[in-house]
Amino acid sequence: MLFACTAGALMWSCGSNDHNEENTDNLVEFVSASSFSYVTEMSTGLGNQYEGPTYRITFNDDKRTAKVEMQNVRYALGQTAASYVFSSVPFTVDRSNNARVIDVNRITPDKASSPVFTDLEIVALPEKDIDMNGDATKPVAMDGVAVSYEVDGKYEVTNIPYRTVFEGTTTTTNNTDQSKFVSTKTTYVVDIDMTNMTGVLKINSPSFAANMPTLGTMEFAGLDVNIVDGGYELTCAQLIPSIGGTPYPRFAITNLSMKVELDGDSELKFNCMQVFSVVAECPAAYTPSK
Repeated sequence: MLFACTAGALMWSCGSNDHNEENTDNLVEFVSASSFSYVTEMSTGLGNQYEGPTYRITFNDDKRTAKVEMQNVRYALGQTAASYVFSSVPFTVDRSNNARVIDVNRITPDKASSPVFTDLEIVALPEKDIDMNGDATKPVAMDGVAVSYEVDGKYEVTNIPYRTVFEGTTTTTNNTDQSKFVSTKTTYVVDIDMTNMTGVLKINSPSFAANMPTLGTMEFAGLDVNIVDGGYELTCAQLIPSIGGTPYPRFAITNLSMKVELDGDSELKFNCMQVFSVVAECPAAYTPSK
């Protein structure tokens, strides 16, 4: 599951560093900390969010094994936060995007027989420069880390970044004549408020038609967030976007839905001005370091 914002206390998030260990092993480190855990109690299906987890994964590219460190993780109300270390965890490389992938059916922490972690999935995307702020002259280097697993057959855990950034292909269909406009310059940023499970979608360099005027960042606030297997969904029946804090009723949006797969493809759909149908297909989810 893919996967990888800032909120709460000062935390570091999703940074990768290449270094050598005594010139023998090629190590690459990913850290995901600006996130929260969404934990579903499997017997009841009820979920809770817990702030402050940190996942540090150090990949040894020579040995094709990784060290996974989990810090400040909790799975139930009133439970004391714990930390775990897993050494020599095997991983593979997805040649389609060079992501490092951990997929383990069953594992326990070093020198311990419990708790038992099953279906541990970690996907770490290599660092990439992305136009996160709608300014192509100032790209931001970011990577992505998606983490999910089950614990003791009781809890299903998904790590959710406070901020996720997407780029991809946006196709706009004019419903009056069925003509299409395709653009790859638009980027999408999602911020999630863990306390009330609402999201804000920001669209940088919006480009939905050949003659569309240059706009600043379009912002859509108050979206409902629903956690699903491997990620989350954003939905809203109708809303008015704002640009620079000013509402723009002429760009009224209806039927917005976004399905985010933190370890894979994501898709955003909405209708604009009762004329255009917009579909954005994004192959990966990235998280800025701050």
